[in-house]
Amino acid sequence: MSKSKLKKELAGMTQEQVSDLMVQVYEASKEAKAWLDFYLNPDIEALGEKYRKQIHLKCYGRNGKARRPKMRDCNQLIKTFSLIVQDPTPVSDLMLYFVEEITRVASLKGRYSESYQRTLTGQFRKTLEYMKSAGLLEYSMPRIRKIIGMAERCSRYLADEYEEAMEKVLSYEQ
Repeated sequence: MSKSKLKKELAGMTQEQVSDLMVQVYEASKEAKAWLDFYLNPDIEALGEKYRKQIHLKCYGRNGKARRPKMRDCNQLIKTFSLIVQDPTPVSDLMLYFVEEITRVASLKGRYSESYQRTLTGQFRKTLEYMKSAGLLEYSMPRIRKIIGMAERCSRYLADEYEEAMEKVLSYEQ
C-alpha cells in the first residue's frame, strides 16, 4: 500500500479506530513496538546502550568468551537502530562500536582466514563511508586510529587493509 493510500484510509477512520489500529500494530511487530516506544520516550542514549549490549552479546556470548559474530545479525541490529533514531551521529557511533568489537574479537582470537579479514575490512569501509557522508569522519579519527591499532594486534595484513580502506574513503570526493 502506498503512503497516500494509507493516509486516505487513516483520514476516513475515527480517532478510536486509529487508536485501535496503533495498538494492533504495536502488538504485531517488534520493529513497530521499538519505534513507537522510542517515539513516546525518545531516549537515544538508553536505546544506543541497548543495541551496544546486543552487539556485545553477539561478539562474546553469554559466557563472555570472544567468538566470531554473525555479521548479518549485527548489521540488522544497526539497520533497525538507524530506522528508529534517524540521526547519523548515534548511528555512526553504533557502527563504529560494532567495528571496534569485531576487531577486538579478531585480535583476541588471533589470525583468521583472508576471507574473514576481507569481511572485517568491508565492514570497516562501510562504516567510514557512512561517517564521511554524514560529515562525522574527522570527529571520530582518534577512535578509528585505535581500531587500526587493534587490527595490527590481529595481523599486519588486517591493519594494512584497514589503512588502505581509510585512505580510499578519505581520498574519494563525493
